[in-house]
Amino acid sequence: MTTKIRFPKVMCTQHPDSVSKYISTQEEIVEAIEAITRYGCDEYMPDYEGKTTPYHQNVQIVSKIIEETGLIPGKDVFITPRAPSAVHENRFRQLMVMMSVAEANYNAYEYSDFQAISELVHPMTSTIKEVIEAQQHMTDISELAKKEFNFKMEPPRIIPLIEDVPGLLNAKEIISNTILESRKQLNDKVERYRIFIGKSDSALTFGHVASTLSCKYAISSLHELEPEIDTEIGIIFGGGALPFRGHVTLENADNFFEEYRGIDTLTLQSGLRYDHEEGKAEKLVKYAKNKLSKSPDIFTDEEKEELINIIAIFGSRYNRALKSISPTINIISDFLPQQRDRLTRGGKTGYSRDAPNITQISGFCRSDIKKELETSMPEINLDLPRAIKFTGAFYSIGLPPEIIGTGSAIADVREKLGEDACERLLTKYFPSLQSDLRFAFDYLDMSAASKFLSDEFMECVLQDVNVLRDIFDLENKCNPSYKILLEMVPRGMLLENNSCIDTDQELLQLTQSTLFKMGKIRKSLG
Repeated sequence: MTTKIRFPKVMCTQHPDSVSKYISTQEEIVEAIEAITRYGCDEYMPDYEGKTTPYHQNVQIVSKIIEETGLIPGKDVFITPRAPSAVHENRFRQLMVMMSVAEANYNAYEYSDFQAISELVHPMTSTIKEVIEAQQHMTDISELAKKEFNFKMEPPRIIPLIEDVPGLLNAKEIISNTILESRKQLNDKVERYRIFIGKSDSALTFGHVASTLSCKYAISSLHELEPEIDTEIGIIFGGGALPFRGHVTLENADNFFEEYRGIDTLTLQSGLRYDHEEGKAEKLVKYAKNKLSKSPDIFTDEEKEELINIIAIFGSRYNRALKSISPTINIISDFLPQQRDRLTRGGKTGYSRDAPNITQISGFCRSDIKKELETSMPEINLDLPRAIKFTGAFYSIGLPPEIIGTGSAIADVREKLGEDACERLLTKYFPSLQSDLRFAFDYLDMSAASKFLSDEFMECVLQDVNVLRDIFDLENKCNPSYKILLEMVPRGMLLENNSCIDTDQELLQLTQSTLFKMGKIRKSLG
């Protein structure tokens, strides 16, 4: 039943980054069909990570594709669920998703000899052990299906999703060791292997520039790995519409596909499908299918060493600024609409993001840069919202997060690593940074942001803004309609320990309505 498959080009996902459309779990079945028939995607990702997605959704999606499109899942189109993490959520939920994959494959078998679901995404991967254990459990469930139903299923391959900066910088080692361990422990040939790299969460914990450079570092190192282990590696890039989360838009397509040369699959998230003008998502899908064959930039050892130091400098500046404002950002994010059926933060069934373990970075930094990175990191894990709401919260008070720490870090790179290193950063390592910042500056209003953030924090941001204006010749002219809405946001509603949140319903509705309208203007929740 196994067959050699190509890497899909565009994966439609269930990310809740659309401001204008709430999608229930039942509507996601229709969404999967539309992803294929309307947008032209060749892959769809049912999402169980942090979501209350019913376990039978995999079965429903596979069945509907067969019934309504005549396409064969696993041959003409690919269904690739994202399972919960056994570490960050729980093993039970992960196993239930794996069982649902077996059921979907069993049901589809009567229609075709192709296995409907052959891969499963494992989120927040930080260790080889997590992937090997998940792969072993998927193998065990395949054996159970054979025993109970006389149904032979090739165990779906686990795709590790690496979404923090340390993991991205060590992607080559993680994937190499995972493949070698799979060959040894599971007697698995592993001729083709996919890895998912995440822009959003790496930006949340290390800032926009460090995140972008880390993704590019991972792409380069994974392409280096292919001939070393005789395995074809397919790279999935997870990114949203706003620059902080990837800047995946039709308007930025040329920059994006040049910046992330070497990826095989692109995610098409909800914001682009539902918040942008009709037809733009379809055009981007067609564009992507032509542009995703570009060969990657391969960094030399000297460039890699320089990149790690640059990433550490940007991470230091960003985290130093972020320490004091997480409570405010959490309050603001709670006013943004919940556009998918999600689990709550924290607790036994939900999760929150931990601060990254920087030992894998700091060990390769210059001593002075290492020290600054270590002292910049929060002493305890910050209870931050998910990346989409985190991004939306900053935009909602007039401070796009792409700006935080960026100007100061560029100045630090020039001072610590020299003018040539700074020039390489802006022209070779991240040439589209100017385009990202130009977008962000359209939504920057320092006066509005200062109503919600401390004077000390705003002084740091002002330094960033001044440096960025000088380097990139940027004008700080906030979108006029957006500026009016920023001025309408009632400051009192977004402060800690505010009793009127529960008592003044009219003010609550005004706040939510205003934030919603701002999201419509920037064409994404976050």
